[in-house]
Amino acid sequence: MTLENAVSAPLTREQRFTLKELADVYMACYRKNNVGQGQRLAFFVEQLGGKVAAEIDGDDIQDALEALRMRGCLLNRGGATREGVSIVSTGRPLAPATINRYRSTIQAVLTWAQKRRLMPKGWLNPVRETELLPVDNSRVRFLSSDEYQRLLASAKVSYWKKLHVLIKLAVTTGARKGTLLGLRWKDLDLGARRAFVERTKNGEPFVLVLQGDVADELKSLRRGARDDDLVFCGRSPGKPMNIEKAYYNALERAGIEGAVFHTLRHTHASWLARQGQPLLAIADSLGHKSLAMTQRYAHLCVDTREAMLAKVFGDKAA
Repeated sequence: MTLENAVSAPLTREQRFTLKELADVYMACYRKNNVGQGQRLAFFVEQLGGKVAAEIDGDDIQDALEALRMRGCLLNRGGATREGVSIVSTGRPLAPATINRYRSTIQAVLTWAQKRRLMPKGWLNPVRETELLPVDNSRVRFLSSDEYQRLLASAKVSYWKKLHVLIKLAVTTGARKGTLLGLRWKDLDLGARRAFVERTKNGEPFVLVLQGDVADELKSLRRGARDDDLVFCGRSPGKPMNIEKAYYNALERAGIEGAVFHTLRHTHASWLARQGQPLLAIADSLGHKSLAMTQRYAHLCVDTREAMLAKVFGDKAA
């Protein structure tokens, strides 16, 4: 979709358009189906949407990030749409990595506008003046096998009947929540056990490999849904389900603490690492462009590496 046909009146450099107007065009042109991107951008629209985009400065961005840090985790109600996203607070503190993702989102949107010559000449991205929070990746929370089974059992009695399938899909593919909630039935080839993601967080297409039982359960869930319908929709087939309430209720019933939905992605990678899969293979399964992000799982490979070294060099050392 081009900028010109994304909205009836395309933006120009000469206009004093607001951040909300810019966000509407960005979501229409680029990532309208990315739930996470829509949620994060909606927060900045709530905070700064009425300001002229080119006049937003570093203090504005930093104040918004401070407000984000103070208010706790946010829930997305309504999906990533141009019409807007309703935001509520759960009171749980946000991790530094999450705050950094919000920062990256507004930075990407403003850079996008600059590259399309929508910002004044000489304009500098104000996000460069803000703080990137340090992130400790030395310890990654992931589910044990017992926790996973308890979570699945709890999800099966949820008021939302698709929850246990979504959890299975998250753990067995390692896909992000936004990616899974953006899947449409036309993206699935259940016979070949594949799901085709047009654009991931890093901007690249990706193929998810579906396990047999997951593919079978997805078949049973379709029940006449149209190709363009979202797989994990809410009441409207065109809007993703707001899963937070159902997910956290399932965690509570299962007696599991400290496991956000992204923990399921960590579980996927951590289980692979503990089975001795090389970091390069784990990076490929997660869709990472480099090993830098995958390095956090390296310590889980130690036991497997110890057994491998003992097998190869144990007798020789004696």
